[in-house]
Amino acid sequence: MGGGHAALRTSTVIEDYLVTIYRLAVGGDAVLGARLAEQLAVSPASVTEMVGRLRQQGLLEPGRRIVLSPAGLAMARTLVTRHRLAERFLVDVLGFGWEEVHDEAHRLEHAFSPLVTERLADFLGHPATCPHGHPIMEDDAAEPELNLRPLTTLTDGTTATVRRIAIEDTPLLAMLRSLGIGLGTRVRMLGGETDDERLRLEVEGHPRLIQRSAAGTVLVEEG
Repeated sequence: MGGGHAALRTSTVIEDYLVTIYRLAVGGDAVLGARLAEQLAVSPASVTEMVGRLRQQGLLEPGRRIVLSPAGLAMARTLVTRHRLAERFLVDVLGFGWEEVHDEAHRLEHAFSPLVTERLADFLGHPATCPHGHPIMEDDAAEPELNLRPLTTLTDGTTATVRRIAIEDTPLLAMLRSLGIGLGTRVRMLGGETDDERLRLEVEGHPRLIQRSAAGTVLVEEG
């Protein structure tokens, strides 16, 4: 499962940069130095220095834009796969809540070897997604394109199924859990009075109010 680049020695800092660049790119965001500094909580000068190192190591494409090279992309996908498998293990086997696992999985992704990753995938039955709905990509597979849309885009009366939570934020996930929203949950947008901050939903038959900002992170499949 993506172990072909194991011979290249990297640090956890380099790995964190690769994963952050990958996630920004997959999310459709422009990968800018300022966004990396914000996401990684480092100075712009540190980002400039590290981007130069990544280019020297062949992990970024030449030029001014911050784009992963094939080697960088393969490494990022392997790390993301390890992270998502770790989250699956923590939730499915150890009983963690989906809001508790991101930081723990971040520690584990740096420690897993290719062999441990493969054995863990076998043990878990090769799950398709992490607990938050993000795909687990074996053998360096690309992220699949799914027809998902934010919950906020549903029209009144429309029914959909929750397939992914875009942002793995602990308070957000805890709040969604309190509303009964998880992967596979059926939701229906309700009409009637709402305000600029909240939306009215029916979650598995129960009326709920949800902050519009939170609803924008809930990706659903209509129908």
